[in-house]
Amino acid sequence: MPHSIVIRGARQHNLQGIDLDLPTHELIVVTGVSGSGKSSLVFDTLYAEGQRRYVETFSPYARQFLDRMDRPQVDRMEGVPPAIAIDQTNPVRTSRSTVGTMTELNDHLKLLFSRAAQLYCRGCATPVRRDTPQTIFDTVSARVADAQPRVVITFPVCVPHNFSEAEVLQALEQQGYTRVFSRTTSNAAGDSAQQVDLQQHVTEKKRPAGRSRKKPAALHDGARVALEILQDRLRWNVENRDRIIEALEAAMRVGRGCVSVHVTHEQDDARTATPSQVQDRDDASASPSASQSSAVAWRFSADLHCADCDIHYQTPTPSLFSFNSPLGACETCRGFGRTIGVDFGLVVPDQNKSLREGAVRPWQTESYRECQDDLQRFARKRGVPLDTPWREMSDAQRAWVLEGEGDWEDKCWYGVRRFFAWLETKAYKMHIRVLLSKYRAFTLCPACQGARLKPDALLWRLGSLEQANRLLEHGQRLRP
Repeated sequence: MPHSIVIRGARQHNLQGIDLDLPTHELIVVTGVSGSGKSSLVFDTLYAEGQRRYVETFSPYARQFLDRMDRPQVDRMEGVPPAIAIDQTNPVRTSRSTVGTMTELNDHLKLLFSRAAQLYCRGCATPVRRDTPQTIFDTVSARVADAQPRVVITFPVCVPHNFSEAEVLQALEQQGYTRVFSRTTSNAAGDSAQQVDLQQHVTEKKRPAGRSRKKPAALHDGARVALEILQDRLRWNVENRDRIIEALEAAMRVGRGCVSVHVTHEQDDARTATPSQVQDRDDASASPSASQSSAVAWRFSADLHCADCDIHYQTPTPSLFSFNSPLGACETCRGFGRTIGVDFGLVVPDQNKSLREGAVRPWQTESYRECQDDLQRFARKRGVPLDTPWREMSDAQRAWVLEGEGDWEDKCWYGVRRFFAWLETKAYKMHIRVLLSKYRAFTLCPACQGARLKPDALLWRLGSLEQANRLLEHGQRLRP
């Protein structure tokens, strides 16, 4: 038999020379009366040989620290993989326990993910890595190939709320940074506002007589100002490698690990203003035209930070990948993978009934007859059929009945879900708790979809989708 475990002449304990062919990748149940040799076959023969062969693969030095089992009394065994045995006792101390936690396999998986997994951004789904000046140079060089474009290296500086923009610019000037590449304002809600490319000289010098500097427009309350400070402009090629690395190191040091590389058009560099030229310009003309803006901007970060989405991530630890730890367990289901919620299959048990015939079971009592009346009244206004069987109604019509369209206080149809949410507020009454128990059931956690981990833990991946599909089909495995 292909892909099977072959046992010939098993004589362990009370086994009397039995021959067996056990197929792999199958669930096999061994039954029999007491003393028939079930444990002798499973534990003392199959498990003992699999464990013995597994231990033999280690070095002699490592084998002295491992428990070694005796060779079972058998004539021949073939195709025995490494085995795991779970004792017949019940050591389960929590309902979260699985075979992986009981055999300590989860400990190795947690360590593997915390050391070897790759993080993907929740916003743009691109890999998030810690960048260094060398990796940035290699990445940009691969992207530009042999084009050798003119680039501008900048770093971001956010103006704190307790400092003015002028104070920040003055502090940067004392460090030798006298050019602002761009200035971006955003409101308190985080919505991006207009970005103005300045590339202006910020050194405060005396202007010619008769000319005054215009005051900047006042910002709205809660507005946030972000400045892109120019570090260096040069042509990206191998000859300038040392200068590029030095500029990246300085930009990442002042920019707290963040740096941007802007690929500019050739005419941009020709039109860049010198300090003296900027002083002679009016404030209205100091900003370059749209053609001077960078064509491409690549952002990098030395931390676990997506520079494009501006999302920071925590350093992974083994506890982040444990559903038994509050650091990694899903906050919605608390690491169980399921939640107790309303089972709409119990709410509408007979799909052959229409809404008028009482498809929604909880509303067919005198206590909640008013809800049935509300359903029919709003259904007539919205054109939802009252005499069509539930199974023949469209998905949108059934969703309208179950989910509703608004709160009862707003004179809208509240739906079945809001009805049960209102009952939850009355759960201190015994008869309400009894009613709720009739329509509750364990459902898949809507937050983690049964993966039992926090969303941040599910962003880490090992391998690729193609490799995962070769092992198990998508429908046969849970996230991640």
